[in-house]
Amino acid sequence: MKSKKEYPQDFKTMFGLSTMGLMSVAGASFMTSLFMLYLTDYAGIGAMAAVLGTVLLLVGRIVDAVDDPLQGWIMDSARITKIGKYKPFCFISTITILISIIALYNIPSAVVQKPALIVLWVVLFYLVYDIGISFYAAEPLKQTLTDDVNVRAKMAMWPRIIGMLGAMPFAFFLAMTTGLNQRIGDMNRSFSLMAIILIVPIALLSLLGTVLVKEGKYSHVETEKRAKLSMKDIFDMLKTNEPLKAQFLAVLFSGFIWTMVFATATYYVKWAYCADLTTGAIDSGKFALLTTVMGAMQMLPLLIGAFIAPVIIKKLGDPLRTTKLSMVLSVIIGVVFFLMKIVGLLELSPALYFIMLFLQLLATGINFVPAMNIWLECMDYGVYKTGKTTSALVDAMRKFLEKGQTALSSAMVGGILIAIGYQVDSVTDTYVGDLAAIPGMLNWFMVVSALLPALLALVAYLIYRFRYPITPEIREEMALELAKRKADAPQE
Repeated sequence: MKSKKEYPQDFKTMFGLSTMGLMSVAGASFMTSLFMLYLTDYAGIGAMAAVLGTVLLLVGRIVDAVDDPLQGWIMDSARITKIGKYKPFCFISTITILISIIALYNIPSAVVQKPALIVLWVVLFYLVYDIGISFYAAEPLKQTLTDDVNVRAKMAMWPRIIGMLGAMPFAFFLAMTTGLNQRIGDMNRSFSLMAIILIVPIALLSLLGTVLVKEGKYSHVETEKRAKLSMKDIFDMLKTNEPLKAQFLAVLFSGFIWTMVFATATYYVKWAYCADLTTGAIDSGKFALLTTVMGAMQMLPLLIGAFIAPVIIKKLGDPLRTTKLSMVLSVIIGVVFFLMKIVGLLELSPALYFIMLFLQLLATGINFVPAMNIWLECMDYGVYKTGKTTSALVDAMRKFLEKGQTALSSAMVGGILIAIGYQVDSVTDTYVGDLAAIPGMLNWFMVVSALLPALLALVAYLIYRFRYPITPEIREEMALELAKRKADAPQE
């Protein structure tokens, strides 16, 4: 008879951890691969769309430079409530993201008619989304549940797998929208309606998952007299947390890999394999089919990577070694992918593009679980060195990188689109710009999605190889010390 697993590996906690982040995954899916496409092709706002999207994404990162650390400080400084320190912020995050996504993908017709109102509407709700995603405090919450590396790997694996399954509809979003449009006859309305159909049930499931998770204990004393974090504490964290410095620097490079791929893939498939470059017309049936295949080639490798990563971690005995393996594979596959474009192999068949896309995302998919373990390790190290919780601040740095990389990848695409005067009729989905510029656009897309990621993965590997300071011995010592502090510390 199977013994019942204890907290935090019990079914209730694992189910909650696996579903509470679905809203964050959905938001990232909308903002990574669909937001710029919606603005440029389907929002009906004309030639200004590429400029608006590109400028907005870049300005948003400037705001994040102040906003993310501030929100991290707010969460770390919060008192422990009856449901925990970080859990309330997860509720706030889900609701805020829901509101912003519905608004961004349903721009009222009265707003569309006035450029100033378009800018105001999009900027406002993009900032609402940005604030919401920064308040998603799942990683600081997980850090309180256990110090065990293998358990943490499972706590990263299952949310990743469920998150990828939850993201499946977004991989097939354009195919479903095209099907809906056969009844509606307006891609703008079909896109907006499909966004609502998907986002509302995901929000409800995320709220349920958050309810089910019980926040864990802390490695320090929390009392009403405990002083809140000061700016000195923040600077001390940045000064003393050597693992965080190395991880931040490595992810500054490696985090671009999948965002660059997702930002360019839909555009590449649409104009490389589905367009008549003499008329600008799109074969909607073929586009629906290929985006469905592309969705599978994007989701399956990430799922497989999440499944096998804990096995690789256990085999290699170290999350860091697994991450370095992922970087090496990313370098090799990215270079091969780019060379296939240069010699003209990708033009022969979309199948070759999809195979390489699968391999590229499998290599980066292997890295998700160990990378999250390393971030949690950086949180542990901060408490270990200072005795104060700065977990949300550490996580804020991770989120700042993620959002910045998503935005900059989309901005690179936006820059390419601006350069060629990209413009699509939002109702008929026909290109109305200079068709002669499309082949050059496709070449630049492959630079962004294959060559640059390979170079960035190489730099990240070198940083992990020579800069990351935590050895297996230090990891074990740190875990024992934090476990002792949790056992000794009174909890509210």
